[in-house]
Amino acid sequence: MKNAIGYLVCGMVAVFVAYFINASGGLLLLELLGLGFLMSTLIFFLSQRKMKCRIRAISEIAAKKERFEVELELSSMIFPLPTAMAEITLEATDNLKIVGETEIRAIVMSKSPTIIRIPVEAVYCGLGAVTVKKFAVHDYLGIKDTDITGRMPPSSALIKVLPDIPETGTQREILRATAENSAYDEDTESETNETSLTPTGFPGFEHREYIPGDSLKRINWKLSTKKDELLVRLDEKVSASSQIFMLDIPMGNLYNGVYMKTIDNIVEAALAMLDMLVRQGFESEFNYNIGGEWRKAEIKQYGDILLLQEDLAAVQGLAPENRFGYDEITAKTQPICFSSCTADMQGELQYLLEKVKGSFVFAKNSGIEKVAENVWLVDENLEFERLG
Repeated sequence: MKNAIGYLVCGMVAVFVAYFINASGGLLLLELLGLGFLMSTLIFFLSQRKMKCRIRAISEIAAKKERFEVELELSSMIFPLPTAMAEITLEATDNLKIVGETEIRAIVMSKSPTIIRIPVEAVYCGLGAVTVKKFAVHDYLGIKDTDITGRMPPSSALIKVLPDIPETGTQREILRATAENSAYDEDTESETNETSLTPTGFPGFEHREYIPGDSLKRINWKLSTKKDELLVRLDEKVSASSQIFMLDIPMGNLYNGVYMKTIDNIVEAALAMLDMLVRQGFESEFNYNIGGEWRKAEIKQYGDILLLQEDLAAVQGLAPENRFGYDEITAKTQPICFSSCTADMQGELQYLLEKVKGSFVFAKNSGIEKVAENVWLVDENLEFERLG
């Protein structure tokens, strides 16, 4: 409106010049103003129909805290005329942060597309997106503008952000609880002869660090004396026993930083748990959903965790119809479920408790209290605490 008033004032000045000062000069000014208005209007209407905008990721995967770029491409089919002024508003899911301006103005002046590189920083793990929230066109005079976002197919740059694999040391309480949940009873195991060679070169079984509550008869006193630490023997049955884990990420607001931070916390807590178990000689089975497809990872060594880490970079909230594929899992045992549910997600939390009969790990800042018999909370430093 302000620009339209200014344009009318210019027209009135031209009329004043033509009438009181110089007729030919004033008429020339009026002709130029009229021609400018016609050209601006023509290009404005052509640009609405002939301009296209899309955004794409240069790299599909990034590490947390890494900066990368996405490309915004503007193209036009009205060459050799320049386009009207395009105004693009970008939006990123809250596990990503656009560095700098989120509103971009540009004119396409050639047959080749105009490429604008947008710096982005990865904040939390999981599948993130930078999208074109609004695409508007303005005429040169600033009198007319229109939003043409709905006339174009949605455009998003998808980026997978790798979770970290934190080293949290040995948290004995959670390890002991996990070991107790595995499918064996070590107190009833019979003694066997130490005739094999372990990867360390010592005769006997595979070993792991002693956890309070382990059966004393499994301590290898001879090796413990040499190593100056208590080591527990693992026979073939114990080594093959596997704790079953699952990851539950219910659908939430992707533009809510608390929601994305909770997912990050839970995913990294699960990886930390698997890392602790591998270091202690335990095997695990980890069940998770990527893009609506349930997958199972057998975790036997650190390399398996690295492969899982890359897969979990694409984790995202699940729609209700994809969230639970747990029947086969829960039929085998009572799993330990890492869930990103929060206290304000009452429906999702209740559904989880109905579907899964096992142990649960929630983020400490989730606001969830003891909703089941065996509930653990994990804080931002990945310290596990059992609710009494």
